[in-house]
Parts: sequence; structure tokens; C-alpha cells
Amino acid sequence: MNRIRFATLFLKKSLTPRETAMKKWIGIFFVLISAAALVAQAPAGKDLGWAFPTAAMVVNKPPLHEQEEGQLTIEGSGKSYTMPQIEDLNAPPDWFSSEHAPAPRVVTDGRVNKGFACGSCHLMNGLGHPESGDIQGLTPEYFIQTMKDFKSGKRKDPIRMTAIAQATPEEDIGAAAEWFASLKTPATPWIKVIEQNTVPKTYLGQGRMRFIDPDDKATEPIGNRIIMLPMDVKRARLRDPHPGAGFNALVPVGSVAKGKALAQTGGNGKTVECAICHGEGLKGLGNVPRLANVHPIYLVRQLYNFQTGANSSADAALMKRVVAKLTDEDIVNLAAYAASLTR
Repeated sequence: MNRIRFATLFLKKSLTPRETAMKKWIGIFFVLISAAALVAQAPAGKDLGWAFPTAAMVVNKPPLHEQEEGQLTIEGSGKSYTMPQIEDLNAPPDWFSSEHAPAPRVVTDGRVNKGFACGSCHLMNGLGHPESGDIQGLTPEYFIQTMKDFKSGKRKDPIRMTAIAQATPEEDIGAAAEWFASLKTPATPWIKVIEQNTVPKTYLGQGRMRFIDPDDKATEPIGNRIIMLPMDVKRARLRDPHPGAGFNALVPVGSVAKGKALAQTGGNGKTVECAICHGEGLKGLGNVPRLANVHPIYLVRQLYNFQTGANSSADAALMKRVVAKLTDEDIVNLAAYAASLTR
């Protein structure tokens, strides 16, 4: 079925019985695909939509009452983009191109790998939004191996990274690895951890980013969750790479202290001290990645992936016993603590 026919089918005011049945089965197909993507990442039987955002959860509701129309700007940039340009995964906005070395083509041109420029999700500072990963400053060796693991299926991300790794030429992966490794450490933390017993009612919006619901002023218990919200909704929507456009991580009260105790002592044999491999202050050690001030829901996803085998890479083999005894609360506490550290 061509695209015009597909669109026409859903725009008709009245459908034939055959078309009605086709519409029903197409809807079921997309629900099953979205559900399969979620199951492939999140552990079965756990309500972890707050950590594993999928397209099926997205609500088509603007987070701001003001219109995002015409040419949009960021203070100090001198550039302007429309919102459709900003949301184009083929060509991310590079608001401050003079602040970094010229970017390799795969960072700014999604045609290299069938539609996903690195800078669209990970931003031009490498710090990214919560649905993606913080890749700023990773060693080229670790970056390249990670892409190989996604390509081979040893690491699984059915939403994005599996397809991206399979479509990106090796030379472009190498160029991106060197470029992101060269980016400067931000002057202020991209993530601010805040302990709270209750949180605002939120929803998953465009870009799989979570927003406070503008139509529901109620609050709810945080439970054993981490709720990631933009520090500045407008700047986050514009993919601003500067300080202040990062994210507040709302975490359970006491989780940072509990995470610190577990990370630093190993919890009487429950796990091992994180700094042994990840370095002092969890800032990374050699090719072992930094955990400090990384998006905590990204860390949550990785810890669960180690437990479930969704990540079966060589690095995951080293982590398997480390995470085996961790409870859901332990995982949230460790992620909250790591995110609270300065990089």
C-alpha cells in the first residue's frame, strides 16, 4: 500500500468493511510492535515506563501554552530554526557551532545512516536528553565497541540504536567517537538531583521527553521512581546545549544517601564498590565509562539490562554478578547517587 493510499484510508469519513478491518489490524500491528519494543528492554512484570520511554506512551499535547511557530532563537546564538527543523532527526540544530570543532558528517547529517544524526538525540554537547545516553567524553575505544555491540545484537535497543549501529559505516562511527571524546566537560552539572516525596503529574511528550501536565495541577507519590523534567521546557524543546537547559531528576527522599552507602561499601556483599572499576567519584577509569552526573534513568535502564541479559556484551558479562542481587530500590538509589555527583 503506498503512502497516499494509506493516508487516504484513514482520512475517509466512511470506510468499507474491508477497509475497516484493515484499519483495525494495522492499529493492532502498531500496538504490538510498540509493546514488543518495550518488552525487549524493560523487565517483564515491572511498571517501568518512567525509565523505558517508548513511542506508544507519547501523548500529543504541547507542554507550553505559547505557540512554537516561525523562526525560533536562543539568546547568544545568532541562528534561528523553525520547530520542524529542530525536530528533524536528519539535521539537528547546531546553535553554537563556534564552540566546538567541526562535527563529522554523521553527527549533523542523518542521511549517513538512514535518518538519525547523532546530534539530534545526544545534542551537540553530547549530553543528550533522558531518553538517550550521555556520550560526552567517552573514550573512542568504548564508543566504538558499544556501537559494535548494538550492531551485533549483544546490546539491544529496538527503538533506535540497533538500527542506527547497523546503518552507520565504520569510518563514520570512528569519526563520531573521536569528536564526542573531544567535547569539553560542562562548567555546571547537566543533571540536578532533587529529593521529593511527591511529584507533579506528568506525561510523555514529543521526543519521548517527560513534561509536567499543564492541565493537571495535582501531585502524586514518587514511589520507587525517578522523574526527569526539563529545567527549562522551552530551551530543552529547542535542543539548547548550554547550561540551564539540562534536567531535574526528582528522586525518592533518602535515595542519594542509600545509593552512596551501597556504592561505597558494596552492601555487605550484595554488590561491589563501584569506584573499583568506575574510578574515584565515578568519573570513569580508562575505558570504563563515567557514571557521575549521567541521566539516572539511563543508568536504571542499563542496570536492568545487565540483570535481564538484554545487554550480553563483554562488559555486561563483568557486570552480571555485580547487579544480580540488586533490588528495584537499590537500582533507583544507585542511579540517584551517581547522577548527583559532579563529573
